[in-house]
Amino acid sequence: MRQTMQRDPRFPSSNSEVSMPWGMAQEMESGDVVSILGIDHVFYEDVMRTRGTPSWNNNNPGNIVTSGEAEGYGAYQGKHNDIFAIFPSEEQGFSAIRQFLLRRKEKTILQMMHIYAPSGHGSNNPEVYAQQVGAALGVNTNMLVSQMSGDQVTDFAKEIKRIEGWREGQVHGPDELPDDVNEWLAEFPTRAERRAVDQPFAKQGSPKSDGIKNIQQRLNDFGWVPALIVDGIFGPKTEAAAKSFQSGHGLSVDGIVGNNTWKKLAQA
Repeated sequence: MRQTMQRDPRFPSSNSEVSMPWGMAQEMESGDVVSILGIDHVFYEDVMRTRGTPSWNNNNPGNIVTSGEAEGYGAYQGKHNDIFAIFPSEEQGFSAIRQFLLRRKEKTILQMMHIYAPSGHGSNNPEVYAQQVGAALGVNTNMLVSQMSGDQVTDFAKEIKRIEGWREGQVHGPDELPDDVNEWLAEFPTRAERRAVDQPFAKQGSPKSDGIKNIQQRLNDFGWVPALIVDGIFGPKTEAAAKSFQSGHGLSVDGIVGNNTWKKLAQA
């Protein structure tokens, strides 16, 4: 759950949550995400993590989706990075994988991977993942979680961490933030201001957000017709507009708004 933090009197907040001393930023809470040109910066009590894989940035080695279940395992309440939960520490995030598995102990490895990484979500291939897990544990993919020893459940969790992708990025403290992040927080110090200029990595199916509203408004500013409804929902029409924009600006035409697309959109 959310950690208790002492308020720094230098940074007043109108929010009931306790703020952290991050430069000129106000109302910053553990689990907050600041997205600049499609690059996520995830803030914790005394460090900021960025430029790793999402699982690493979020202390969520299993890429567990934000939900009441994830919060029950210790994820920050009401915080998420795209669809994924954010945990206070790597240890809590890893423990969450084990708890997720044990809650479904009457499922086989194969059934578990269909639940955990269903087909149709990106490049997921649950059959291949199940085979990899079975090979790592030295068991058949029809083995039930309830039949596993504690060490095998831990090894299962380790395989999920590997499959989900765990690449370390950069860790920064309050006094050593990258220049672009310092400048961003100085220019947009309040929560409302940061939300209004959020520049997230986004694609069709991303959760409704103010950041997607910013994408839609930018695409409209570049003359997309008929103008998109700025509702924060990245649906087929927003994807079509993004692809058209990418095609006209020499970018990869994939409908995904990431770093390179944001750089062009930011010129609007």
